[in-house]
Amino acid sequence: MAKIDAFHNGCLRKICRIFWPNKIYNVELEIQRRRLRWLGHVLRMPKENIPKVALRWSPPGRRKLGRSKTTWRKTVMAELQDMRLSWGEAQAAAKDRTLFV
Repeated sequence: MAKIDAFHNGCLRKICRIFWPNKIYNVELEIQRRRLRWLGHVLRMPKENIPKVALRWSPPGRRKLGRSKTTWRKTVMAELQDMRLSWGEAQAAAKDRTLFV
C-alpha cells in the first residue's frame, strides 16, 4: 500500500506541476486534489444551482478590520495559476472531465 500511495502522490504532483525544489506535504496535496475535484463538480453544475451562484457571488461592502481576505475562490485561482491554467481552461477541463477526476 505504501508503494501505491507513493506512486499516486507522485502522479498528483506531476499533474499539479509540483516539482522537486518545491516541498508540499501529502496532506496538503490531498486537500488541493479534493479542492480541484470539487471545483470541477461545481463548474459542471447548471447556472441556477446554489454552489455555482455562490462561486461567482461577490459580497458587497468591506470586511471588518483584521478579517482574512482569502476566499475559497481566491485559493483555487492561486492553485490554478501555479498549475499554469486560466479560469477558462479550468472550465473546459471540468466539462471534459479531463483534469478534475
